[in-house]
Amino acid sequence: MNILIFDEASWDDRNSFGNTVSNFFCGKAWNDDNFCNFYARKKKPDNKANVSYYNLSATDIVKVFLKFKIKGTFFTSNDLKYSKSQVDFSSSNEQKRIDKLHANKNEFIYWGHEQIWRSRLWLNKYFKKFIKDNNPDILFAFATSPYILWPIIKYLKKNTECKVVLLIADEVYGSYKNYAFYRRGYLKRELKKCIMAGDKLYGISDEMSELYSNRFNKAVSTLYKGCDLSLPPKGYLNPVLRFVYAGNLFWGRDDTLSKVADAIEKINKNGLKATLEIYTGASITEQLKNKLNRGESSKIMGPRSYDEIKHIMHEADVVLHVESFDEKSIETVKYSFSTKIIDCLQSGSQILGVGPSGIASIEYLKKVDGAMVITTGDEIEEKIMQIVSSPEKMLKNIEQTYKYALERHDIVNVQSNLKSEFENIG
Repeated sequence: MNILIFDEASWDDRNSFGNTVSNFFCGKAWNDDNFCNFYARKKKPDNKANVSYYNLSATDIVKVFLKFKIKGTFFTSNDLKYSKSQVDFSSSNEQKRIDKLHANKNEFIYWGHEQIWRSRLWLNKYFKKFIKDNNPDILFAFATSPYILWPIIKYLKKNTECKVVLLIADEVYGSYKNYAFYRRGYLKRELKKCIMAGDKLYGISDEMSELYSNRFNKAVSTLYKGCDLSLPPKGYLNPVLRFVYAGNLFWGRDDTLSKVADAIEKINKNGLKATLEIYTGASITEQLKNKLNRGESSKIMGPRSYDEIKHIMHEADVVLHVESFDEKSIETVKYSFSTKIIDCLQSGSQILGVGPSGIASIEYLKKVDGAMVITTGDEIEEKIMQIVSSPEKMLKNIEQTYKYALERHDIVNVQSNLKSEFENIG
């Protein structure tokens, strides 16, 4: 099969989109299939797949209005490997703008960005050539960014035999009720068109699948990531327990991590017993540094490659998944299943979930054998002290979690089943 992957973000194993896509498609089950990727941010892909890329950013489109020729950039995995690509991957400023946008939620800027893509200037002869050359059998995309996704789907449905497979990873449709009136209706209509045109729909959690199935009267299957369980638990704990968080700091997760850092700092008052390491690709402001850096007790470590993160989490004693206790943030992530949970499951370390009940990710962790879950901010210090004081119980918990992951999330089975479903769709 020829499979077209679309998202605004680059196929980078360090972001949640790229990490998820690689988890589904980078394996022996897909060795005979071809992948191409259209994406819309100026950032270098970083994955192990053999991919043909077409990159076109909002900046590229704006150049049209300045009387420059719109084209975008074509390149391949081999170009990246041998440093032959002429793509401008200078993305630090773009990432800062994106992080600032998420933090400030400036409606007008969001609207302006959507209008750039709504211009349809990107649907040019170069995009069409990319589609013709790669001849996709299946489009796989997250059900987000409908202002780009719907025109892609519409074009493919009209001009090719391509089938559409969508993963609903966030409750974006419901979140539109909080948007300004001049965006709300348009985005809901465009996303509904995407959902209704999908030949196969997946939800990131059982809760998400049920929600969208009822909302649009369409079948939605749950698709969880697979676990690479080639490394068994290391079988010992570090003298100073290493707590590790690897992920983004959006939707109030930084606030919860701050509470964890507070607790570890207090526990260390009479001697160093535990440390918190925070690995994230988010732009680190002075405010975040002040909130999360606590000397030896807690430190922001910055981004790492996905392979490095896997090793770091495997060498950790406790791996964290956190959600915010803020009501607005809860509403945003209520039905989502963080892809980082699977990374936690495969780590071979004690899993600690911190967040309110009623969120899909937290509810899932409650079902995981050996995982520990904290559902109120008031009990964080007490529960972390229990972890620090109970090494034997931790080792037992780790073994239970490894068995749970092996039975339900083995990556070989996940990829093989997905490949079979794709073949039936195509």
